[in-house]
Amino acid sequence: MQHTQCYIKDYPRPQFVRKEWHNLNGDWDFAFDDKNCGEREEWFCSGFPTGMKIRVPYSYQTSASGVERAERHDNIWYRKEVLRPACSADSRLILWFEGSDYITKVWVNGIYIGKHEGGYCRFCFDITDAALKSTETYTLTVKCEDTYDAAQPRGKQKWMEKPYGCWYVETNGIWKTVWTEVVSADRIGRMKFTPNKATYCVDFDAEITGDCRGLELVTQVSREGRLVAENTLVVVRDRFSYSIDLSDDQAQFKIEWWSMAHPALYDLKFVLKRDGKVIDEVGSYFGFRAFYAQKDTLVLNNGPTYLKMVLEQGYCRNSGMTYPDEESIVHELELIKKLGFNGVRMHQKIEDERFFYYADILGIATWVEMPSAYEYRDATVDKATAEWQEIVHQHYNHPSVLAWVPINESWGVPRILNNCREQHFTQALYHLTKSYDPMRPVISNDGWEHTESDIITLHNYEQCPEIFGEFYRDLDKTLSGENISDYVQWRLPFAEGHGYRGQPVMITEFAGIGFDTEQTDGGWGYGSQVRTKEQFAERLSALVRAVRENKRICGFCVTQITDVEAEINGLCNADRTPKADMDAVSYTHLTLPTNS
Repeated sequence: MQHTQCYIKDYPRPQFVRKEWHNLNGDWDFAFDDKNCGEREEWFCSGFPTGMKIRVPYSYQTSASGVERAERHDNIWYRKEVLRPACSADSRLILWFEGSDYITKVWVNGIYIGKHEGGYCRFCFDITDAALKSTETYTLTVKCEDTYDAAQPRGKQKWMEKPYGCWYVETNGIWKTVWTEVVSADRIGRMKFTPNKATYCVDFDAEITGDCRGLELVTQVSREGRLVAENTLVVVRDRFSYSIDLSDDQAQFKIEWWSMAHPALYDLKFVLKRDGKVIDEVGSYFGFRAFYAQKDTLVLNNGPTYLKMVLEQGYCRNSGMTYPDEESIVHELELIKKLGFNGVRMHQKIEDERFFYYADILGIATWVEMPSAYEYRDATVDKATAEWQEIVHQHYNHPSVLAWVPINESWGVPRILNNCREQHFTQALYHLTKSYDPMRPVISNDGWEHTESDIITLHNYEQCPEIFGEFYRDLDKTLSGENISDYVQWRLPFAEGHGYRGQPVMITEFAGIGFDTEQTDGGWGYGSQVRTKEQFAERLSALVRAVRENKRICGFCVTQITDVEAEINGLCNADRTPKADMDAVSYTHLTLPTNS
């Protein structure tokens, strides 16, 4: 596996890499605050009334945290003494959270820094002034607040006392890496880069934090250690755009395209200078690719492509939504490839960004899906819209990300079939996403009851392959709602007032076969459970074959890569052991098209 030039092991932000960083994961002081009295009693100054410890970044519900308490606690506290790095007069100390659910408040040395709302994305605070009030160490205190509010984006986290159906034990508090970096006061704030298929250029949108006067920005693009292009420009404002031509006489077709079969990446280096002195340097990378819907066909770069995806919920047996280490992320993606898939549909979770990094370099397509709320209120609109913008901004530059999914199965919009407000909300999310990213397909409501969608995606858990295949044989009748079926969760493909306009069609959830190989008792999958690995492989292969034989369907997504809690409908057990011999059966019954 070939890493990018900027790669640093365990670095949590692999597409925007600076060298001076510090990982704050590990043991922290910890406390439950069931009376919600900690702020009033100033625990951020005096410390906690308990001697509990927790291992960050694991939620307290998991065994990996060292706490392993499943009961509900809406207010929890963390505290850590942190060695203060050296900071010059013109540098700043930035504290980063990769993910903390749901409201996170921060104090440094007893000084309130700020708060963030949202459970799934990266956010930061400038803690320089407060941290510098100490000498060798500073005290970092964090309070996390969460509730069972169904209007807040929850994903697969339950909102009742006990897990039920396909909703799991919740994840409270810090669940991704916490870290700091020392940066220049004047620095590169954000970089957005867009491959331009029409010009063979990569288009950059840059933001500068601090004073932009007297700055120069140098951009270097290289491929496998060889310089391809370099650009130097004078910075005259804090937001600006520019393009770099990637036409390369040493590339076979003047450009190296990223695809699942050939995940070619370009390395990037951004150097910010003032009077010839380097004041900031950032490493990154990108893939040159174009994925779009052309009439009823999915196109990757210069030709049609077929997506063979698997549903990925990203839960681990002992650590919940948090992968135990970077190696486990690599193992997950390599397992997906070995099982014959070329993509993953991330389901109801915004994954660790290192997952997308390895998808980029291994050549695995990903779809990014918004974790759902479960009732429609004004608060649903406010909370979901704000967090969705963070999600799109954070993941835009990853070449493996091929599509955006802001709503799944009408969750959070339960009356969308004939409710104009809820329809408008999904349309607003579609157009909001397109306003930032016009190059990727957006699916307004994955599964059914679509409004605006670039791909029509359908869910179907019928377990009889013959009935399943017959239902889609006359696809026009299926899309018009004329077909009827008793299969699980059938809903109309379009909300009222909307209909099929010739888009590509995919089956993005199916199979989900119940197969209990670990004698768990009480687990569930769709339809009647199978009892042997031969029965499992036979049914799965027949269901996939029914999809593949329909020439109007452009791809599929099998449910799901692993068992999760009570669900026994994975291709693998929760420990990632495949349920059938990989050498004996291709889970996806694949005869790969040459353009896949």
